[in-house]
Amino acid sequence: MTLLVAFAYQGIERNSFHFDDWPNILDNASLRMTHLSIGALIDAARGAFLPLRPVPSISFALDWWRGGGSDAAPFLVTNLVFHILTAWAVFALLLRVLAQDRPATLPTVLACSAAALWWATQPIHVQAVSYVVQRMTEMAALFTVLCVWAYLKGSPASRARRLWWALSALSLALAALSKENAWITPVLLLMAEFLVLRNDGKLVRSRRDTLLLLIPACAAIALLADLVFKGPVSQWALSGYATRSFTLAERLLTQPKVVLFHLSQIAWPLPHRFSLEHELGIVRSAASPDFWIPLVAILAWCLAGIALAARQGSRVAGYFVLWLPATLLIESSLIPLEMVFEHRMYLPSVGLAGLIALGLEHAARRGGIALASAALVFVAATSLALWSTSERIPQWRTDASLYEQAVLRAPRSARAWNHLGVANLAQHRGETVSRDRYLRALDAFDRAIALDPKYAAPLTNRGVARYLQGDIAGAQSDLEKAIAVSSREAAAQHYLGEIYLQTGRFNEARTARRRACALGLSVDCNR
Repeated sequence: MTLLVAFAYQGIERNSFHFDDWPNILDNASLRMTHLSIGALIDAARGAFLPLRPVPSISFALDWWRGGGSDAAPFLVTNLVFHILTAWAVFALLLRVLAQDRPATLPTVLACSAAALWWATQPIHVQAVSYVVQRMTEMAALFTVLCVWAYLKGSPASRARRLWWALSALSLALAALSKENAWITPVLLLMAEFLVLRNDGKLVRSRRDTLLLLIPACAAIALLADLVFKGPVSQWALSGYATRSFTLAERLLTQPKVVLFHLSQIAWPLPHRFSLEHELGIVRSAASPDFWIPLVAILAWCLAGIALAARQGSRVAGYFVLWLPATLLIESSLIPLEMVFEHRMYLPSVGLAGLIALGLEHAARRGGIALASAALVFVAATSLALWSTSERIPQWRTDASLYEQAVLRAPRSARAWNHLGVANLAQHRGETVSRDRYLRALDAFDRAIALDPKYAAPLTNRGVARYLQGDIAGAQSDLEKAIAVSSREAAAQHYLGEIYLQTGRFNEARTARRRACALGLSVDCNR
């Protein structure tokens, strides 16, 4: 499995840093560890750009120390190592669930290893592996899977029960400190207790069991009350909508369609179906078929999982069916994250791997045509996934190559064209921009502005590009238009201040600099 995954991801070390890698890693002074020490690692944890995710921050500091920081290769190799470790953790979890306390048979081992290989080669995971900062997603998934596996290993029949449970608790802490989507892990543990450990037995055995089953319901009621009365949790979780182009209601209406889209990507994983940007369209009405048809499909999936969970002998299948909606609950519901992001399926797809393992094991028991057919479908699906993953890796070489693919996938996305323009300017790397790349950047900004005239960022970026190329009049026009669209364009305020200063409009220059300073451009604050 390790060799095949490494083959699928060959060349990943030649890829580069992107977008959120800059504030989280490259611009974060606390990660620039020059010598290995406990103090330096503690500083990296304390200085995490996202304070609730200190564990990945420590790993970034270690990669900085061993690679010098400016080269993405050590970070990407570590990401690949984490992906392979997660694949082995998935294998261990599947084997523990399918074999229970019995010695694993050869068909069970082969079914679990095949399902883990299928999971590891899925091209939808390239975004999590080749986007350095998404190591947070990898680590959250790795420790979540290890947490559930260790909990199951510590079943009542185990002599080292306390040791396994201690390992499970440690994994839970590491998962929770890697990314917030891992906070769903206690629900997975509760499901594992009732659906895996009690697959063939009575579901509710005592009053304590009833109380345990009431915990999720009580938590859901408490969260709903917090949302209705605008409590601290909802204020923290929903504050990001102020900077989004969609509302809470629009996100809730759109997410069922997004989830089905991601599942279709897994079912038919051709390379051109994956991108950083997608044109799915925001759903604004509950009467729209784009909302209720996907919602009905998701509810049917959940009801099937509940029906399986209620029957003795089929609860393990119910566990894997319900794993998918449970692990999507945080990132595909209220939280104001990006509407579509492929790395969101990294942990949920483990449930699909579990169902594949069950299917392969069942086919192995039947033998004959059933086994041959299952093996043929598995080989074809995994081979397609492996090829598609290898095709996607070069797309992540640079920001430009990434967004060249994005505008092909989402040609009506103003944001995609804006980012393509920025990528052609290569601002992050300090490269000298050729005339050809400058013109390509302007063309990308023009397309973004034409698609969405109320989107201020491409106006700002086109204005900055013109300013740096000496087109002062064109720059001033663009920057003033950008500020008319949004007064919170800090870069527009800064460069407009520079233009006013050069043209003798000193009072206006001071005003623009003060606004840029207030918006966070500290370069203007000491002038």
